[in-house]
Amino acid sequence: MRLLKKLTLLLLFTGLFLTSCTTGKKTLEEKYGQDEVSTFILVRHAEKDFDRDPILTEKGTERAERLKEMLKNTSLDAIYSTDTRRTQLTAAPTAKELDLEVISYSPAELQLFAKELKRKFRGKTVLIVGHSNTTPAMANYLADTDKNPRFSELDYTNLYVVTIPTVGKARVLKLRF
Repeated sequence: MRLLKKLTLLLLFTGLFLTSCTTGKKTLEEKYGQDEVSTFILVRHAEKDFDRDPILTEKGTERAERLKEMLKNTSLDAIYSTDTRRTQLTAAPTAKELDLEVISYSPAELQLFAKELKRKFRGKTVLIVGHSNTTPAMANYLADTDKNPRFSELDYTNLYVVTIPTVGKARVLKLRF
């Protein structure tokens, strides 16, 4: 009987000790929220004409419209594009449809830009229009990987969706459109 009392007291004190150790500590879900997944949609500009700063071809304009249709029911928080006419024209239909401004970014500072985006748009969704070299590079910087090589100059069909959870590893979904 004495042993049973001692064992009961030991279990009671152990339970109290363990409870006091976790009091005040929040789970990761409580601390960061479950809906804090950041989503970055990255595309290369659509088909371009040939010039120093070319506009889109007819096929490129159709692809920009297709992008708009694909994203029209998406709650985008921002749209970024480099300053070239082909990227701006690719982003424009989606921006107009969602009543958003296209914000220019410099492709020369992608790593810094990726860090800024991850900080500024935690839990948000952003479209980024770039080039055959900057789009996969941006996916790599956002996802902290090096698995996404430069696109072929003849390929305009790539669309990457980079999701970054609060806890865990980022993912890159590679699609065609």
